[in-house]
Amino acid sequence: MSYQLILIPLIAAIIAQIIKLIINGIKGQFTWKDLNSYGGMPSSHAALVTALFAMAGYFEGWDSAAAALALILGIIVIRDAGGFRQVLGRHAQELNQLIHNLKSTESYKYPHLKERMGHTPLELFFGSLVGAVIVVSYILIF
Repeated sequence: MSYQLILIPLIAAIIAQIIKLIINGIKGQFTWKDLNSYGGMPSSHAALVTALFAMAGYFEGWDSAAAALALILGIIVIRDAGGFRQVLGRHAQELNQLIHNLKSTESYKYPHLKERMGHTPLELFFGSLVGAVIVVSYILIF
C-alpha cells in the first residue's frame, strides 16, 4: 500500500500538467516546454501536495505523523508556488525591461528571463482540487 502514497500524488501532478497543456493548446499557446514548466492553470505543485496529504490522511489516519508532515510540506510548497515565485516573476519582468532599454550593443549580452514563474490563488485552488479529485477517484474505484 505504501507505493500508492507515492504513485497517486505523482499521477495527480502529471494530470495537472496535462490539463495545463490542453488549456494552453486551446489558447493557442501550446509548447512542449510547458510539460515541465512553472506557473499556469492548474498548479501541479498544489495537485501533488494536496494528493499526498489526502492519501496520507485517508490511509494512515488524519492524526498520523505522515498526514501532519504532508500537511506542513503542502503549506510550504503552496505558499512558495503562490508567493515567492510570483515575486521572482515580477523581478524578471523588471530586469527584462531594464535589458530592453539598453543599447543593442549591450542588451544581447543578457538572456531574456522567464517572467511566468508563480501561481495565482485560482491556479493553486484548481491544482488542489485536481489533487483531491484524483485521490477521491482512486479511493472510490479501488
